[in-house]
Amino acid sequence: MLRRLATLLGFRDSISFGLVVAIVFFGTPVDSTWAFAPDEDLTARAAVLMDAATGKILYQKEPDLRLPPASTTKVITAILTLESGRSFQETLPVSKEATRVPASKLYLRPGQSVTIQELLYGIMLASANDASMVLAEGIAGSVERFAELMTKKAHDIGATNSNFTNPHGLTAADHYSSARDLAIIFRYAMKNATFREIVQTKFSSVSTTAVVRKKVVPRRISVRNHNRLLWNFDGALGGKTGYTHAAQKCFVGAVQRNGTTLIVAILGARDQWGDTKRLLEYGFDNFDSLKAPPLPAGKATSSEQQVGVRGDRLSALGAPSTEKDLAQPTDGFILQVGSFRERARAEILLRQINEKGFDAFVEQTIVKPSETAYRVRLGPYRELVAAQETAQEILSKSGHRVMILPIQAAQSSRGDPS
Repeated sequence: MLRRLATLLGFRDSISFGLVVAIVFFGTPVDSTWAFAPDEDLTARAAVLMDAATGKILYQKEPDLRLPPASTTKVITAILTLESGRSFQETLPVSKEATRVPASKLYLRPGQSVTIQELLYGIMLASANDASMVLAEGIAGSVERFAELMTKKAHDIGATNSNFTNPHGLTAADHYSSARDLAIIFRYAMKNATFREIVQTKFSSVSTTAVVRKKVVPRRISVRNHNRLLWNFDGALGGKTGYTHAAQKCFVGAVQRNGTTLIVAILGARDQWGDTKRLLEYGFDNFDSLKAPPLPAGKATSSEQQVGVRGDRLSALGAPSTEKDLAQPTDGFILQVGSFRERARAEILLRQINEKGFDAFVEQTIVKPSETAYRVRLGPYRELVAAQETAQEILSKSGHRVMILPIQAAQSSRGDPS
């Protein structure tokens, strides 16, 4: 049959035809990014991709469908605990009811005492259901009252399509959320420095104590973060997994690359990590087109006007030496939020940072003879402490990590842009 088809197509023999077929099907490189179609390739019942800086939804699939959220519930449990005003070193007793909850758990024992801080690491890294119960009972007096506070907090921050009846996420009637709400909740949570520190931790241990024959006996439980992105996905900032038979696989988390932070939320997935990674790569690869429509030709943006003003302060850092360069400060520090090959991407980030109240600017730099970089920067700052405080404030308000560069290093910097 191959010989007949080759003859019909004008090939002298089937071998020549076979070589052509092999080249077409096996010799052509496949671009996995272009091959990914979110609406077709996601196994999740619902998904949202959000720009963390603005809260804008970049992609959505059934974003408001009410679904069981499994252990992603514990994000709102952590928020309530962190905002309760209780000392992290305060110990809470473990009740019999808390120990009876199904796994996953730390296998706490009645009569033990655990600090709030240890319990937070237990729920966010090991997804411990018993630790969630201890927090709910200790913070609010009962699981029912804590669940009411969870729902109220979610509604207060804009996650109005959620209702919680327990602190751990095990399947229960009227316990539901949505992909949009999970993204909103996680975006809010990441503004808390302690929460960010916890979800970025790969390994830890939980210390507990129990009274045995009138003696306090210590016990340590090793915990490992269930979020695989921390090990194998560039820029992962943290997240929370979830699974029950009813909910299937769930995840909500944040990833940052080149000054852009994306939040992803998926519910009801069969391929948890495949969905998450493909959706994030799709977001980073197509961020500009997803973020904003193209500007009308010939119309300058406000950020272009700002570049012309603010860029004058350090515009010569990467340019050949001139008299103006000699007047620039030689000690102090510069903050760099991102570096890009395309000016448009730098200006998008510039707008985000300026909207948060920071006086940022774009600096054009020659990286190579034929390559230009556009860097979003702030400063200069005379004192390192001032630079560090501003960097932390930027991270807190916008989710963007900041590089602190000595001015001399900034002037000689030639790192490749994104």
